[in-house]
Amino acid sequence: MKWAIRDLLNPVVTRSMLYGSDPFDVEYVLKKVDAIEKMSGKAVQNVWLTEWNAKIEKYTALLEKAEEKGNKISARNYAQMIVQCHYACFMINIEDVENKTKIYNGLAESYKRYIKHCENRIQYVEIDSEFGKIPAYIHYPDKGRKNNYPVAVTYSGIGSCKEELEMLAAPLNERGIAVITPDMPGAGAAIIKNNIKCGGKQIEAAIEGIFKYIEKSPKLDENNVANFGLCMGGGYAFRATAKNPNVKCCVSLFPLLMHFADLNNIPIWMKKGKWSSYQYCEDYLESMRVLEEGTHKADFLMAFSDDDNWMSHDASARLYDKALGYKEQIYVNEKPAYVSEETIMHAMPVGEQYHWVKHEAADFIASRITGDNK
Repeated sequence: MKWAIRDLLNPVVTRSMLYGSDPFDVEYVLKKVDAIEKMSGKAVQNVWLTEWNAKIEKYTALLEKAEEKGNKISARNYAQMIVQCHYACFMINIEDVENKTKIYNGLAESYKRYIKHCENRIQYVEIDSEFGKIPAYIHYPDKGRKNNYPVAVTYSGIGSCKEELEMLAAPLNERGIAVITPDMPGAGAAIIKNNIKCGGKQIEAAIEGIFKYIEKSPKLDENNVANFGLCMGGGYAFRATAKNPNVKCCVSLFPLLMHFADLNNIPIWMKKGKWSSYQYCEDYLESMRVLEEGTHKADFLMAFSDDDNWMSHDASARLYDKALGYKEQIYVNEKPAYVSEETIMHAMPVGEQYHWVKHEAADFIASRITGDNK
């Protein structure tokens, strides 16, 4: 049972560390989980949340002390640690919508506090769509005082949020690119605050709203745009590029298109349950077929692995073949470290390799929309 529980937490651990959670903090909490005498889902959830909340209290005290003393570097780092702890709580699979909402609100509020300490400007915006406001952040590479920044739009799938997308934005900011990180339908505040569920029509409307926003914004250069997505967001990025021929390039890390994948491999928690029902529109699966329509001639980079248990090699190749312009592949052949037969996750192989994949992806984008390899 000891190792089975750890295996079940592999997706949570992987994504928490990918977001920057300290590995020693993660191991500390896991050992507390190991020590549970009578294992149950509720017991694991309770210990996981309790221990991470204790760390939130600790780092909050350190943050307030640093703020009081004017220690800006320490304050920024403690604020980020608090966000990472909230994110670890958000990653645990909780069916209780009210509790999940409370946890997300803690993450969102801690992130607002954190960005006040960042040296670059991170601006909260709301983007109009047919189904409601799409909450988003714009991460500028500097103080955001210029106009016509080259811009990348990042996308993620269900179970994510705009706060998590900072990990996609950071390497692009380092290369002088502004980045829009939206809560796509069914994710983050789009569902929790604005009740925009995930479905094909909702995704299409969100993409249209994002590109209208770019077109109208003097700070963003509509002629130098890239799409960048992970998991379901990789599919969104491809579709957004197909819908907008002026996009210079598209990067899809482990793209997931629901009807390209073997639906029998999609985990049960994505198909049914209170939280899943809350996130998806009624005709979700069928409506998502619209995302498979069209193709593009923009430069395309795709990362994939044969250890992806949702999208087979043939399914990934099928999407790659849809791109008609210049294209490259990143084949991740390293075996996932956090893996078991029950819990290997779609994004886990590339997630574990993101520390180097992100630079390949960011350089690919930067060379096409900034004209500068930094």
